[in-house]
Amino acid sequence: MITQDFEIVNQIFQLVEAGIVKGYDAFSYSVEWGGNYMEAELAVEKDGVEIWDAETDFNNSKIYMLVEKLHENAAVRGEPWKSFVLSYRDGEQVRTKFGY
Repeated sequence: MITQDFEIVNQIFQLVEAGIVKGYDAFSYSVEWGGNYMEAELAVEKDGVEIWDAETDFNNSKIYMLVEKLHENAAVRGEPWKSFVLSYRDGEQVRTKFGY
């Protein structure tokens, strides 16, 4: 991943993180890329309980455009991933894992 990709991942993180309405201790945002569509899931952990239907308030279209650009960058480098998981626990580093 190059510098521009770090910036894109950071923007995705900021949108998701700010859009979790009732707070969190940790979250995991999973994306599967299908070319003209993406499937995304958000798992939020709060007080030791994992929540798969957490209330959110973020613009999926903005996230889609960022994910599309992230995928385009990877494809140009010959690294066309099929999925990625963005995870974060409060006070720790953001982690990103790509599936090929």
